[in-house]
Amino acid sequence: MKEYLRKATKEDVDLLFKWINDPMVRRNSFSSKKITYEEHVKWYKNLLEDENCRQYIYMCDDCPIGQIRIVQKGKDAEISYSICEDSRSKGYGTKILELIKNQAFHDFSSVDKLIGLVKIDNCASQKAFKNAGYEEKYSVFEFVRVDKSNG
Repeated sequence: MKEYLRKATKEDVDLLFKWINDPMVRRNSFSSKKITYEEHVKWYKNLLEDENCRQYIYMCDDCPIGQIRIVQKGKDAEISYSICEDSRSKGYGTKILELIKNQAFHDFSSVDKLIGLVKIDNCASQKAFKNAGYEEKYSVFEFVRVDKSNG
């Protein structure tokens, strides 16, 4: 089986839209609201034009398995990825995170570190990052205001 990352193109807009609104992907995203097609198309067009961003489709033979995006932020590059519903729990998360390492440093020669932000209850992604050789460095704590009235 040949596994590789291919650079996403404008023709991938519908595939990525399908994946981005998958219930598990929405639940594990930091913004969990459903995304409209119009919002997605505008966002994706901007992403493809952004010099600090690269979007890839993870392929196994000729079958798309997932997506991974890297965004350069100074000397760091932030990773965001997902695996399509039919291919989850098969180790593809670890594989895509391993593949992006060389690709990220090739795309952004000034980058020294790759960073993945993962929700505390997303055990699958935490495991994939650890299995791919990434180290957990921080925990973030929040307190969300419940009553927003000024009363």
